[in-house]
Amino acid sequence: MNRIKLSLTLIGTLFLTNSLSAIEMTEYKVIEGSYQEAYIKGELTVKDGNQDQTSYNAHADASFKTIHTSAPYSWGLNGNANSDFSKGSTKGDKSKDNYNTYLKGNFDKYINNDDTIFIYGSGDLGYRKQVTADKADDLFSKVGAGAGYGRMYDATPLAVAIRIVEDLKSYKIIKKPVSDAGMIALAKVIDLKEEYQSKYGLNDYKKYWYSDMEKALKSAGVIGESGVGTFGIVRINEIIDLEKISGRFHGWQVRGGLGQILSNYDGKSGSTTADAEFDYGYPIGYQSQFRETATLYKILDSNEAIDFQFKNNAIYTYELTDRIDWENNWAIGFDKYNKGDDVVSNSLSTGFRYYLANRLTFDTTLSLTKTDGTNGNSVETPDWSTTFFTRVRYRLK
Repeated sequence: MNRIKLSLTLIGTLFLTNSLSAIEMTEYKVIEGSYQEAYIKGELTVKDGNQDQTSYNAHADASFKTIHTSAPYSWGLNGNANSDFSKGSTKGDKSKDNYNTYLKGNFDKYINNDDTIFIYGSGDLGYRKQVTADKADDLFSKVGAGAGYGRMYDATPLAVAIRIVEDLKSYKIIKKPVSDAGMIALAKVIDLKEEYQSKYGLNDYKKYWYSDMEKALKSAGVIGESGVGTFGIVRINEIIDLEKISGRFHGWQVRGGLGQILSNYDGKSGSTTADAEFDYGYPIGYQSQFRETATLYKILDSNEAIDFQFKNNAIYTYELTDRIDWENNWAIGFDKYNKGDDVVSNSLSTGFRYYLANRLTFDTTLSLTKTDGTNGNSVETPDWSTTFFTRVRYRLK
């Protein structure tokens, strides 16, 4: 009995020690760095036989996000494009198509080269064709400027470093605990991918990049002079290239300013807006990420149909395994109109993302959507609409 108590005491002590010494994702506050992701996906359904004519439904979309941060400034660019094509099965049904593209960018200049006050400039571009229209709408364009406070840190390199260390430990290549300083040093090397690409070229950068990762582990004292070996390099390559890790961000930003709609979809010059935005990110442990973004655009011209638009998007991602992520999303929007109904939209979704070989992912998603009120281009759906779908996506970056 005493031996059992002693064993349990030792296990508890070891667990407590490891918990106390484990690095937190929020400890990675490296300002210099870049984050990129890009996806493309498509769906096609064709039916024939027992109907008047061949029918089809097709959908394609692409999205990308690029973020660069440094002490004096940070900038971000993200965009998405989607299109749908369809033709009915009844004789005489004509083909229909619609598309929508949007591009948004921002540039932040930190006054004291820290994580406090900054001024910003922003720009938005939109181009679309609605399914009921014969041609595309006019270009939407908007610019904005203002001030803000706070900074969002990208801790994804640390998540990659933790994954690499855990993997090399499982193969007994690393046999000692890696200190917090050693983990951050490895993450800093991982964070410099673009710098290695620029210096050594796309064909050769990996051998120098991986070599410096190996040096970081040597400096941490967890591997010998012989390094991680050929097998270890292969494992690092597979983790970085195939086992894509969803972004890990922490911190918060708030910004406010004025915007000017230069041109609207109807071809008319737009109004001045008062803009506000709040962005918050928090990694929960090593496997989870929570991100929330809220935006408010107030139209300052009372003659416009719409008074203000509010949107809030909350995302929670949990890494079940190295190749499976559980993703949850709740998006809510409120459009306040000066005339007519206000519009409230809700969208809830949950699903799993399976990382396949060659950057392919297989997604299964269940979504619930509901819209109250009809105004502008909205269509009211008093009851919740339920959709379950699967798709294959390709991650470009």
